[in-house]
Amino acid sequence: MSEKSEQLHILAKITGYYGVKGWVKVYSFTEPRENIVHYPALKIRRNKREGWQDIELDSGKVHGKGVIAHFTGYDNRETAASLIGAELAVYRSDFKATAKDEYYWSDIIGMSVVNLEDIKLGQVTRLIETAADDVLVIKPSSDDVQNNSQEILIPFVQGHYIKSVDLDARTILVDWQIEWNETEAKN
Repeated sequence: MSEKSEQLHILAKITGYYGVKGWVKVYSFTEPRENIVHYPALKIRRNKREGWQDIELDSGKVHGKGVIAHFTGYDNRETAASLIGAELAVYRSDFKATAKDEYYWSDIIGMSVVNLEDIKLGQVTRLIETAADDVLVIKPSSDDVQNNSQEILIPFVQGHYIKSVDLDARTILVDWQIEWNETEAKN
Protein backbone atom coordinates (compact mmCIF):
# COMPACT_ATOMS: atom_id res chain seq x y z
CA MET A 1 0.00 0.00 0.00
CA SER A 2 1.44 3.39 -0.88
CA GLU A 3 2.17 5.86 1.87
CA LYS A 4 -0.26 8.41 0.46
CA SER A 5 -3.20 6.00 0.25
CA GLU A 6 -2.83 4.51 3.73
CA GLN A 7 -4.84 6.12 6.49
CA LEU A 8 -3.14 7.73 9.48
CA HIS A 9 -4.38 6.89 12.97
CA ILE A 10 -4.15 9.60 15.62
CA LEU A 11 -2.54 8.12 18.73
CA ALA A 12 -1.75 11.13 20.90
CA LYS A 13 -1.94 14.85 21.47
CA ILE A 14 0.75 17.13 22.86
CA THR A 15 -0.79 18.95 25.82
CA GLY A 16 1.89 21.09 27.44
CA TYR A 17 5.47 21.77 28.42
CA TYR A 18 7.60 19.67 30.70
CA GLY A 19 10.60 21.60 31.96
CA VAL A 20 12.76 24.00 29.97
CA LYS A 21 14.75 21.63 27.71
CA GLY A 22 12.07 21.06 25.06
CA TRP A 23 10.27 18.13 26.69
CA VAL A 24 6.49 18.06 26.29
CA LYS A 25 3.56 16.31 27.95
CA VAL A 26 1.80 13.83 25.69
CA TYR A 27 -1.76 12.59 26.15
CA SER A 28 -1.58 9.11 24.64
CA PHE A 29 -4.58 7.15 23.38
CA THR A 30 -2.54 3.93 23.21
CA GLU A 31 -2.92 1.07 25.66
CA PRO A 32 -0.71 1.02 27.59
CA ARG A 33 -0.18 4.75 27.21
CA GLU A 34 3.62 4.50 26.96
CA ASN A 35 3.32 2.57 23.69
CA ILE A 36 3.28 5.91 21.88
CA VAL A 37 7.04 6.24 22.42
CA HIS A 38 7.74 2.92 20.65
CA TYR A 39 6.48 3.87 17.18
CA PRO A 40 9.35 4.34 14.71
CA ALA A 41 7.72 6.81 12.32
CA LEU A 42 5.53 9.44 13.94
CA LYS A 43 3.66 12.08 12.00
CA ILE A 44 2.63 15.43 13.46
CA ARG A 45 -0.12 17.87 12.55
CA ARG A 46 -0.07 21.20 14.33
CA ASN A 47 -3.49 22.32 13.04
CA LYS A 48 -6.18 21.11 10.65
CA ARG A 49 -5.02 23.44 7.83
CA GLU A 50 -1.51 22.00 7.86
CA GLY A 51 -0.73 18.61 6.48
CA TRP A 52 0.99 15.82 8.33
CA GLN A 53 4.77 16.06 8.66
CA ASP A 54 7.45 13.66 9.88
CA ILE A 55 8.79 14.24 13.37
CA GLU A 56 11.56 12.34 15.11
CA LEU A 57 11.01 11.25 18.68
CA ASP A 58 14.42 11.00 20.30
CA SER A 59 13.24 10.14 23.80
CA GLY A 60 10.06 9.45 25.70
CA LYS A 61 8.93 7.83 28.93
CA VAL A 62 6.17 7.42 31.47
CA HIS A 63 6.11 10.20 34.02
CA GLY A 64 3.55 9.85 36.80
CA LYS A 65 0.17 9.14 35.19
CA GLY A 66 1.25 10.51 31.82
CA VAL A 67 3.93 10.41 29.16
CA ILE A 68 6.62 12.95 28.39
CA ALA A 69 8.58 13.15 25.17
CA HIS A 70 11.40 15.01 23.47
CA PHE A 71 11.57 15.53 19.71
CA THR A 72 14.72 16.15 17.67
CA GLY A 73 15.29 19.88 17.08
CA TYR A 74 13.04 21.07 19.90
CA ASP A 75 15.63 21.70 22.58
CA ASN A 76 14.08 24.49 24.62
CA ARG A 77 10.74 25.68 25.89
CA GLU A 78 10.36 28.27 23.12
CA THR A 79 10.74 25.81 20.23
CA ALA A 80 8.59 23.22 22.00
CA ALA A 81 5.78 25.81 22.24
CA SER A 82 4.93 25.21 18.57
CA LEU A 83 4.15 21.56 19.39
CA ILE A 84 1.47 22.18 22.03
CA GLY A 85 -1.94 21.16 20.73
CA ALA A 86 -0.47 19.09 17.89
CA GLU A 87 -1.69 15.58 17.11
CA LEU A 88 0.63 12.59 16.67
CA ALA A 89 -0.27 9.78 14.30
CA VAL A 90 1.11 6.67 12.62
CA TYR A 91 0.17 4.61 9.61
CA ARG A 92 -1.88 1.49 10.29
CA SER A 93 0.99 -0.64 8.91
CA ASP A 94 3.12 0.58 11.84
CA PHE A 95 0.80 -1.05 14.41
CA LYS A 96 2.15 -4.19 16.04
CA ALA A 97 0.57 -7.40 14.81
CA THR A 98 -2.23 -8.66 17.02
CA ALA A 99 -2.65 -12.15 18.34
CA LYS A 100 -5.47 -14.36 17.09
CA ASP A 101 -8.85 -12.96 18.20
CA GLU A 102 -7.31 -9.62 19.23
CA TYR A 103 -8.29 -6.40 17.47
CA TYR A 104 -7.45 -2.74 17.55
CA TRP A 105 -10.42 -0.55 18.37
CA SER A 106 -9.68 1.52 15.27
CA ASP A 107 -10.24 -1.62 13.17
CA ILE A 108 -13.58 -2.40 14.87
CA ILE A 109 -15.07 1.10 14.63
CA GLY A 110 -17.20 1.43 11.51
CA MET A 111 -17.80 -2.30 11.08
CA SER A 112 -21.32 -3.59 10.35
CA VAL A 113 -22.92 -5.77 13.01
CA VAL A 114 -25.22 -8.62 11.99
CA ASN A 115 -26.94 -11.12 14.30
CA LEU A 116 -27.35 -14.89 13.82
CA GLU A 117 -30.71 -14.33 12.09
CA ASP A 118 -28.86 -12.24 9.46
CA ILE A 119 -30.49 -9.02 10.67
CA LYS A 120 -28.24 -5.99 10.36
CA LEU A 121 -28.15 -4.27 13.75
CA GLY A 122 -26.09 -1.26 12.66
CA GLN A 123 -22.54 0.02 12.71
CA VAL A 124 -20.01 0.22 15.53
CA THR A 125 -19.54 3.90 16.39
CA ARG A 126 -17.25 3.45 19.37
CA LEU A 127 -16.25 1.10 22.16
CA ILE A 128 -16.52 1.59 25.89
CA GLU A 129 -13.86 0.21 28.20
CA THR A 130 -15.30 -1.28 31.38
CA ALA A 131 -13.76 -3.21 34.23
CA ALA A 132 -15.26 -6.48 32.99
CA ASP A 133 -15.35 -6.35 29.17
CA ASP A 134 -15.20 -3.80 26.38
CA VAL A 135 -18.62 -2.90 25.00
CA LEU A 136 -19.55 -2.26 21.37
CA VAL A 137 -21.73 0.82 20.84
CA ILE A 138 -23.84 0.24 17.74
CA LYS A 139 -25.83 2.93 15.97
CA PRO A 140 -28.67 1.55 13.86
CA SER A 141 -28.98 3.18 10.43
CA SER A 142 -32.22 3.98 8.63
CA ASP A 143 -31.64 0.88 6.44
CA ASP A 144 -31.54 -1.48 9.40
CA VAL A 145 -34.52 -3.80 9.82
CA GLN A 146 -35.19 -2.75 13.39
CA ASN A 147 -34.92 0.96 12.47
CA ASN A 148 -34.50 1.85 16.12
CA SER A 149 -32.69 5.13 16.78
CA GLN A 150 -31.46 3.97 20.20
CA GLU A 151 -27.87 2.75 20.46
CA ILE A 152 -27.31 -0.94 21.04
CA LEU A 153 -24.69 -1.95 23.60
CA ILE A 154 -23.17 -5.40 23.20
CA PRO A 155 -20.41 -6.75 25.45
CA PHE A 156 -17.37 -7.72 23.38
CA VAL A 157 -17.22 -11.27 24.75
CA GLN A 158 -15.83 -13.54 22.06
CA GLY A 159 -17.42 -16.97 21.82
CA HIS A 160 -20.49 -15.78 23.72
CA TYR A 161 -21.97 -12.62 22.17
CA ILE A 162 -19.28 -12.10 19.51
CA LYS A 163 -19.31 -15.10 17.19
CA SER A 164 -16.89 -13.83 14.55
CA VAL A 165 -15.05 -10.73 13.40
CA ASP A 166 -14.28 -10.52 9.69
CA LEU A 167 -11.87 -7.63 9.17
CA ASP A 168 -11.84 -8.08 5.39
CA ALA A 169 -15.64 -8.04 5.06
CA ARG A 170 -15.87 -5.38 7.83
CA THR A 171 -18.58 -7.43 9.57
CA ILE A 172 -19.11 -8.68 13.13
CA LEU A 173 -21.46 -11.61 13.68
CA VAL A 174 -23.17 -11.49 17.07
CA ASP A 175 -25.53 -13.65 19.11
CA TRP A 176 -27.88 -10.80 19.98
CA GLN A 177 -31.65 -10.62 19.69
CA ILE A 178 -33.43 -7.42 18.68
CA GLU A 179 -35.93 -8.05 21.47
CA TRP A 180 -33.17 -7.75 24.06
CA ASN A 181 -32.59 -4.14 23.12
CA GLU A 182 -36.33 -3.36 22.88
CA THR A 183 -36.82 -4.74 26.42
CA GLU A 184 -34.05 -2.46 27.69
CA ALA A 185 -35.63 0.56 25.97
CA LYS A 186 -38.95 -0.05 27.78
CA ASN A 187 -37.36 -0.27 31.24
